[in-house]
Amino acid sequence: MSSSDGSAAGGEPGQQEVWEDWEDNESSGFKSLFSDARFSSLDEVLQHDHNLTGFSLKSYRAQHGLDQVCTIRLINYIRTAVGAGQDPVPGLAGSQQAWQTDDSYLQPVLADDELMFYDWEQEEEGEQEDGQQAGVSAAAGQVQPSAATSQQRLQEENEALRGMVESLKAVVLQGEGVSELVADQSADAEGGASAGGASDSTAAAEQSQDCAAAAIDASYFDSYSTFDIHREMLADKVRTEAYRDALEKNPGLVSGARVLDLGCGTAILSMFAARAGAASVVGIDGSEQIAGIARSIVEANGLAAHSGGPITIVSSKVEQLAALPAAAPVDSKLGRGQVGGEDGQQVDVLVSEWMGYALLFESMLSSVLHARDRWLRPGGALLPDIAKIYVAAADEGASGLAFWKDVYGFSMEAVRSSLKADALQRAVVRCVAPQHLLSEPACVHSLDLATMRAAEQDFTSPFTLTPGAGPKEVHAVVLWFDTLFSERFCAQHPVCLSTGPSGTPTHWMQTVLVLKQPLTWAPAAVAGDTPGVAVAITGQVSMARSKQTHRSLDIVLRYAPRFADGSSGEEQVTLYGLGVHS
Repeated sequence: MSSSDGSAAGGEPGQQEVWEDWEDNESSGFKSLFSDARFSSLDEVLQHDHNLTGFSLKSYRAQHGLDQVCTIRLINYIRTAVGAGQDPVPGLAGSQQAWQTDDSYLQPVLADDELMFYDWEQEEEGEQEDGQQAGVSAAAGQVQPSAATSQQRLQEENEALRGMVESLKAVVLQGEGVSELVADQSADAEGGASAGGASDSTAAAEQSQDCAAAAIDASYFDSYSTFDIHREMLADKVRTEAYRDALEKNPGLVSGARVLDLGCGTAILSMFAARAGAASVVGIDGSEQIAGIARSIVEANGLAAHSGGPITIVSSKVEQLAALPAAAPVDSKLGRGQVGGEDGQQVDVLVSEWMGYALLFESMLSSVLHARDRWLRPGGALLPDIAKIYVAAADEGASGLAFWKDVYGFSMEAVRSSLKADALQRAVVRCVAPQHLLSEPACVHSLDLATMRAAEQDFTSPFTLTPGAGPKEVHAVVLWFDTLFSERFCAQHPVCLSTGPSGTPTHWMQTVLVLKQPLTWAPAAVAGDTPGVAVAITGQVSMARSKQTHRSLDIVLRYAPRFADGSSGEEQVTLYGLGVHS
């Protein structure tokens, strides 16, 4: 379930333009680690931070030998501490600190953080020159005394201002009703030096984040109230027929059962369940408009509960639903007098088409897990119940960038360069032809929806990719997913819904992670001792729900070439976003 433009939100055109303008303004320039100041160049922001606090990021990198990954962790550690009104300096003293190995600090605190996207490896020579300049004193573990006053003032300001960015987003998104929140934060700024001021500011920041998340949710559900996205999903035969077969070809599971269809949309899955003999079906959708359309569709097909059919449609976020509608007293799989247990508040089957781009974009899985824990009876079935994420190496054709090299005999390199720069910050969603893959896929993550915790959506997994032929140039890593209606619940007819390049294309397409620089590889027998020709790519892929923007996804790719003699080349790290635009 994903919007066709790679976002999960729609909204009014004017509102969307304003929001996009805001995002452009927010991401312009390098933002200070210690204040709200922004600068057009890296040197300016580093000098500003050094003058303000005595801390030199370049010097600290050089003194502690930080690579790109540790630098990303350092940036996010400092931003997290400053944002919480804390002094980050004690955590920078010594050679081994907890943040240096904590992968949670690979998740960006600030959206479009230019300091994170910067290629720090090219700064090493400059860092060596800077290494003797004033930075953080490992022995003292404190900011230089001359900067103490500035640091104290900065902390007081941050206590009041750290929530302002999210508050301003909420103003843009919601308009009326949020001005009071900004006023409250302004009041906090006046008393930010006190402990009470810091506490009030924290509460205001949390409130503003909730407000922004609610606005994104409203826009997200509104995007599914338009019919184009539903036509696209219904016309996706791989998707729709997989769900149809799982429901209709497993009568032992569905016949006589009570079914919950989460995110029901046009109610197609609810109607499949009814046609398969379900005794009762509850369809839930967060869009009031599409829920109304679903009721009309169900009624027109003679399946509405009020006219003797099995289907009831509810408009609500599942997290806000207090109770399921009552079910008729019939024999149920629970062996009780009423479907769903004594109070009708449990279901036998929970079905949902929750998947987004790269599987986890849109964060709807959290709602499925909430519904599982709240409504699914012990031993009840989840459809689908298994999800797997795969990666594979690919050539330049996977990204589509090669098109611009020769357009009717003309080079459009300027376009290609611009698109590549954007692709190094935002994952590309497009259909990849199987001939562009250069390796067998590697499974990097598997989710068991019946038992998993919500935290398992965020993960870091290693992978190794090897070439099938060569020498060839690797330009990208392609990511896709499969979801399984496994034999555990669909014993009569298991189903696999695959979104991989080798199968029939789906509306999810594939997610392309473009590499900074292509690398050449070949099978070991071909590569031999040829300099610069790798025989494998090893690395890690991390995926996490964005802390900055609700329903967005952050992907970190960390990789290095491995050569025939067992040595490895320079490691590269890139952060890619899949963002929600309101």
